Amino acid sequence: MSSAVRRAWRRLALAYHRLCARDDAVTHGFAVPSGVWACDRCHQPHLELAALLHHVRTEHP
Repeated sequence: MSSAVRRAWRRLALAYHRLCARDDAVTHGFAVPSGVWACDRCHQPHLELAALLHHVRTEHP
């Protein structure tokens, strides 16, 4: 396989991962987080905003 073909294949795979992977995961029933929130005081990461709000209410009154 020539280097130009390998580069094109790598670019195609990267484009797929950037554009389509999230949509494919959702169609197959996987939960994909749209963001990560972190507590301002202790920097603990949370995948859901509700989890962050619960953490702030219970750990940092």
